[in-house]
Amino acid sequence: MLRAWDATSGAVVAERLRSAHTHWTRLRGLLGTPGLEAGDGLWLRPCRQIHMIGMRYPVDLAFLDARRRVVRTISSLAPGTFSPRVAAADSVLELPAGTLQRAGLGEGSRIEIAGGTEADPFVGQRFATLACNLVLALVYVFFASAHFSFARRTGQWSTTMPIVAQEATLVVLFLTRRRSLVTSTHFSDWAVGIAGSLLPLFMRAADAAGPLAWIGRPVQMAALLMSLVAITSLGRSWGIIAANRGVKTIGPYRFVRHPVYACHLLSYCGYVACYPTLQNAILATLTAVALQARARGEERLLAEDPVYSAYLARVRSRFVPFLY
Repeated sequence: MLRAWDATSGAVVAERLRSAHTHWTRLRGLLGTPGLEAGDGLWLRPCRQIHMIGMRYPVDLAFLDARRRVVRTISSLAPGTFSPRVAAADSVLELPAGTLQRAGLGEGSRIEIAGGTEADPFVGQRFATLACNLVLALVYVFFASAHFSFARRTGQWSTTMPIVAQEATLVVLFLTRRRSLVTSTHFSDWAVGIAGSLLPLFMRAADAAGPLAWIGRPVQMAALLMSLVAITSLGRSWGIIAANRGVKTIGPYRFVRHPVYACHLLSYCGYVACYPTLQNAILATLTAVALQARARGEERLLAEDPVYSAYLARVRSRFVPFLY
């Protein structure tokens, strides 16, 4: 346990301050707890915004910069709401409601925190993140290697390389993704997110292209080009699990809510047209189901953000403009 106090007045802010400095401890936060006792607190780092989805009680918030100077305070943030995003913040103290007033904390106050350890994130958590990244990268390497070998042997570059390039961009985006403000804790969101990302990497080219390859080839190329445009608008706000990494409303997002997913589905249809095996058809169908569920999960999570809620009312189409 850590201890926090106002460096100027000496007023104790938290006698028992728990540190949440790993992905999983930040993800859990105070969820499932019945309340904060007087003297308790949670220190989330790094953090610039707080959500109260699933919480049972209000909390006081003190946003701290890298020098642990208070840059924003919020009293009694209610359950089911979001705090503003504080760009100058480096971490946040979650405290029992009424603590800010009792301790006399305000903007400009400097917080001292001592006791326990302030080590870097737990090695096991960092290893878990590294392992997840490694698994995705390895599965993609096998996927790309199989398609390169097939293309060299058969000369069918135009029907195999678009999907390889498309999946490469997703892997790079995932490995360089921006840290999320809020990440879903629903098991179903995690399941469909992982499934939607990994299943396409098990599709394989057949020895001979199918009779609809003349359609599948340009469909794949068009889908790849459109997905690159959508990804450019999205930037590094990409991840496997439903999360809030900032609301995007520019570019193709002006017409559909999930242009990247729409392009992927189009690409998989083109690939199956080129190589219509049972395995590819099943994988493409399961991926389509997973991406549909993934889109719904993201919308459910992001709808708590007023900006995204207004966006949902303005943009009705999920994948295809004016149709769906």
